[in-house]
Amino acid sequence: MGLCKSSSPSRTTRRGAGRVVSVAADLLAAGWAAGAFAEPPESIREIVQTCASCHGQDGVSAIENTPSLAAQPDIFLQYQLVFIRDGQRDPGTMKPYVAKLTDENIRELGAYYAALPPPPAQKEQGTVDEARLKELMGPRRCNSCHKEDFSGQGEAARLAGQRADYLVKSLEDFRAGKRRGRGMAAMMEVAVTLQDDDIKMISSYLARQP
Repeated sequence: MGLCKSSSPSRTTRRGAGRVVSVAADLLAAGWAAGAFAEPPESIREIVQTCASCHGQDGVSAIENTPSLAAQPDIFLQYQLVFIRDGQRDPGTMKPYVAKLTDENIRELGAYYAALPPPPAQKEQGTVDEARLKELMGPRRCNSCHKEDFSGQGEAARLAGQRADYLVKSLEDFRAGKRRGRGMAAMMEVAVTLQDDDIKMISSYLARQP
C-alpha cells in the first residue's frame, strides 16, 4: 500500500501506526464499541456536520469520487484520518479539516461512522463477467482482508455498497502508487497488474453488494 517495494514500513509509517494502535487501545478501554451510540457526541457534532457536506448526512455519499463512510470499520477510519492528518495521504480539499483533528476526535469519528447502517447496494449499469471476475479476485484473495461479504474488518475497508466511481479511483491510485495504506504494499501489488476494464468491473461488482 505504498511506493516502496520493501516489506518494512517506513519510520514515519511506524510512528503513525503506533499512534493509531494507541488510539484504538484507548477507545476499547473507554468502552467505545461500534454501535454504542446512534448520533455523534457533542464533542464532534460540528465536525460530523462538516463531513456530511461531502460524505452525506448519514455517511452515504451522493457525490462523485467521494466515499461513503457509513459502516466502515472503526480502525480503518482511524488509520486513514491519521494518515491524512500526518501528511502521509493527500485527500485534497479534506486536508485542512483533518489537520485540526485531535486523537480524541479521531477515536470518536471512527466509532460514530462504524456504528451507522451500511450504504445500500448500488444500482450499477452493465454486466459482470462472473468467470473473469473469479479469475481476477480469486488469486488476489480480496476476501482474506475485506471478508467474504466485503464488509471490511480491522484496517481493511468496507467495499460492499461503496460508490463504484470511488472504488475505481482508489484502485487506480493504488496501481499508480499515489495511495498507500498501513505497512506493506499489499494493495499496490493487488492493483498493479489490473487493466482499466478489470478495475471497472471489480468496482461495479463490489458496489452492487449489500
